[in-house]
Amino acid sequence: MVPSLQLDTLVASGCTTLVISGECDQDDVEVLEQALTVAVAVEDSPPVLIVDVSRLLFGDSVLLHFLLSAQRAQTAAGGRLEVRGPLAPAVERLLRETGTYAAFTVTGAGDAA
Repeated sequence: MVPSLQLDTLVASGCTTLVISGECDQDDVEVLEQALTVAVAVEDSPPVLIVDVSRLLFGDSVLLHFLLSAQRAQTAAGGRLEVRGPLAPAVERLLRETGTYAAFTVTGAGDAA
């Protein structure tokens, strides 16, 4: 059985971390949009938003749209976005084949077994 999307939010001083686990596809659009709204809509939201995809097995254009939206929202708020890996092969391929890998600060890449 394929694990469905799971999303956890961790808030610490100066940083909010969204941990995305399982698989991300069209069925998860609303969940991701809501999580992003909550993470960046807080008046005193931390300046750094980390999207931890180290437990994500698959992501498609829905994930890419989410990451680009998060990047725009953070930039508009004067913050920054970090994508934390290691990236699953499917996620890294998505970012590289769409030419968006370099648009993100990706940490932990290359650590996957």
